[in-house]
Amino acid sequence: MDGSGLKLSDLTEGDGLTTGWYLLRTKAGEERKVEGYIARFTADVLLPLIKVRVRRWSKMVESIAPLFPCYLFALFDERDYSRVRFSRGVRELVCFGGQPAFVPEWMIEGLKQRCANGPVELPQRRLTAGEPVMVTDGPLGEFEGIFEQYLSGFDRVAILLSLMGGTRVVLPATKIVSLVAGSALGTFKK
Repeated sequence: MDGSGLKLSDLTEGDGLTTGWYLLRTKAGEERKVEGYIARFTADVLLPLIKVRVRRWSKMVESIAPLFPCYLFALFDERDYSRVRFSRGVRELVCFGGQPAFVPEWMIEGLKQRCANGPVELPQRRLTAGEPVMVTDGPLGEFEGIFEQYLSGFDRVAILLSLMGGTRVVLPATKIVSLVAGSALGTFKK
């Protein structure tokens, strides 16, 4: 029996896995390594990626990350179960009710279409007046304020800096980040 609660004999006798897409849980940060290794002996592997803004060295920069951290999809059959399950970096084969989680082909095709031109890019959520924000770069870096409005399209914004008694400051929109949890603009964590 492996860590997912499945007996290997259950899977190799034909009433467990059949050829199809399955969801694998990987060790944190090892999705790309697992993808490269498993691709050598499975029919296909899918690791959807997304463009995200992250903070590095006091600046917000674009980065590429897994769309589903710690998960990837693999197309294989029961003969490859042991090689896949016990590959370096794989934590487990995701199961529901003790059965491997079979991922429908239409879902995989949809993900492949979204990723066909590179990493997925989610539309940026517009800030709303009164929303708390933080300046990410420049001389006002790490100062908090309140979003006031967009100026001349989405390129520039006006914010009211909290530290300076609500002084109005105009900045490039790329220099601020929302402090609202779950924001598509990225949430700053101290």
